[in-house]
Amino acid sequence: MDPIGTYDYTTEAYSLDFMGRLPLPTLGNYLLDAATRHAEERGAGYAVMEGRGTAWVLSRLAIEVIDTEGLTAPIRVSTWAEAVERIFIKRCFEVTSAATGKPLAYARSIWAAIDKNTRRPTSLVGAWADRMMVPDRHCPVEIAGRIAAAEEAPDNEPTTRVVRYSDLDINGHLNSIRHMEAMLDGFDLETYRTMRVQHFEISYHAEGRYGTPLALFRRKLEPGSFACALVDGDRAVSRALIRFV
Repeated sequence: MDPIGTYDYTTEAYSLDFMGRLPLPTLGNYLLDAATRHAEERGAGYAVMEGRGTAWVLSRLAIEVIDTEGLTAPIRVSTWAEAVERIFIKRCFEVTSAATGKPLAYARSIWAAIDKNTRRPTSLVGAWADRMMVPDRHCPVEIAGRIAAAEEAPDNEPTTRVVRYSDLDINGHLNSIRHMEAMLDGFDLETYRTMRVQHFEISYHAEGRYGTPLALFRRKLEPGSFACALVDGDRAVSRALIRFV
């Protein structure tokens, strides 16, 4: 089987935002769906992981948008594993026009397999590499080092979001995309009228559990560039770097 998985997606008009753009969380959902299908087809999907008492957990995700307008037409998402390390697998994505093949966005991600009982990472040594690996394919988006801690020097008082039923994923904690939505919702409509998100990078640090109030902090790093954080008490649940152009 080809180690690269390719999947087509069409966004209906009712799913576009008020500017007629593809919302970044919707693109994020397409990427996660492609990753899920790719793993399922190659024997590393939910059922196999469940049988081993393990589950995939997204640790980092960086998305670089090249052509915002092109994302509203039918798109094609290609995904592959770039590298397998001891407890992490690095996965890449290329988003192209389904009609022309023009590149529209790229993404790079890091995943861990955790033990569902201990919630600790499990070894990935020798796991599925031959069915998923393409180590040298072009993926021009980098994952940065440590994302700035917005909660340490925020611009404003934080807003609060409580984790509810519709926020939970199959593992029972705050859905990866809900983190993105919460952070993007921290900007007003004028920001989206005058700019677009070029780069979104998020790191996940802890599980957001049902009923937990999470504080959203934001800090301006430079013009158009912001650090955001969702915080449970004194612990960051996730942090993000967002760049507008």
